[in-house]
Amino acid sequence: MTEEAKLQRKRKKLSRLTFILSLIFPGLGHFNERKVKAGILLSSFATVQIVVLIVGLFNNRMAWFGGALDHVIATWASVLFILSFWVLSYVGIRRSFLKQESGGYWTRAARGFMRHKKGLVGAFIVVLVVWGALFAPIVAPYKPLKMDLMHTVTGPGGGGHPLGTDNFGRDILSRIIYGSRVALGVGGGATLLNMVFGGLLGLLGGYYKGIIDSSLMRFLEVLNSIPYIIFALLILSVFGAGVMQIIIVLGIYGLQAARIIRSEVLSVREEDYIMACEATGAGDFRKLFNHIFPNSMASLLVVTTMRIGINIIVVAGLSFLGFGVKPPTPSWGAMLQSAQSYMTVAWWMAVFPGLAIVLTVFGFNLLGDSLRDVLDPKMSASGR
Repeated sequence: MTEEAKLQRKRKKLSRLTFILSLIFPGLGHFNERKVKAGILLSSFATVQIVVLIVGLFNNRMAWFGGALDHVIATWASVLFILSFWVLSYVGIRRSFLKQESGGYWTRAARGFMRHKKGLVGAFIVVLVVWGALFAPIVAPYKPLKMDLMHTVTGPGGGGHPLGTDNFGRDILSRIIYGSRVALGVGGGATLLNMVFGGLLGLLGGYYKGIIDSSLMRFLEVLNSIPYIIFALLILSVFGAGVMQIIIVLGIYGLQAARIIRSEVLSVREEDYIMACEATGAGDFRKLFNHIFPNSMASLLVVTTMRIGINIIVVAGLSFLGFGVKPPTPSWGAMLQSAQSYMTVAWWMAVFPGLAIVLTVFGFNLLGDSLRDVLDPKMSASGR
């Protein structure tokens, strides 16, 4: 047997062992292939999720079919998350053995992002907040509306409350965890509307040019000339304050993505492959959504990530002014509002919700800034 044949046989045995290890537990196969970073990420996330599932089972917080809807969602999401780590581990090993290392644009961007330390910090903060919001019924130590009149305005660590209690004896940590649902739900929903409407306006304006482009851009200029807080307060005072109203107001106002997509479309539509597509007789719809829009996705993704942080601040500000989510629903801005009268005697009522807002927005900004560096170097250069 030749030396090359021996090496191939040894490699085949190692591949079998790697696949078996990846099926036993996520990340073990990567450790066997000396891909330590990927192995640590997969194994640590899977371990944390399994621990959360076990704790939830022991504390009777799981609901498989009956019970509260949020408990059912958290239960099945926890199981799906654990299974997804096994799938990611197996797919990652399989791709490495098939020598799919070069990959396409998004694969190379993912590898570049993994080398971006600032982006990884931002991604960790964002994942932590999203994880807490999704699994709030399992990880929150108390129910957010449960009052403990024996421990009102208790400092951090007192009475079994890690971050203290408010003036009604409600656990601050639990309300912060549940408040992340409002921040991410409203901020994410508004950002989705921003990107859908803004992206569509940018596509149409950049592609058709002329009077359509001029009309859309003038409309955005008029909209942006109105001070946002006055616009929001006017709409919410007329139609009432609520989750859907806030999402719609934020979705209508934050259409700055249209300008960025428009500039991308103006450059992409002059590329050779678009001209070749026109030569084949392709219609406008096919050119817009099969060729132009996919090549403008990078900039839209960057703007989306950074816009979520802005919308979270706005939602908190509206709640602080009394135009956001109504009490007793946990909301970071409403928690700050209720803490105004207790600043001198209960600093924790304002400090911890404020830190939650700062860290979440900081995480989204770090993530967006890093995605800009990785996905759109031209935008990064112009930003500097």
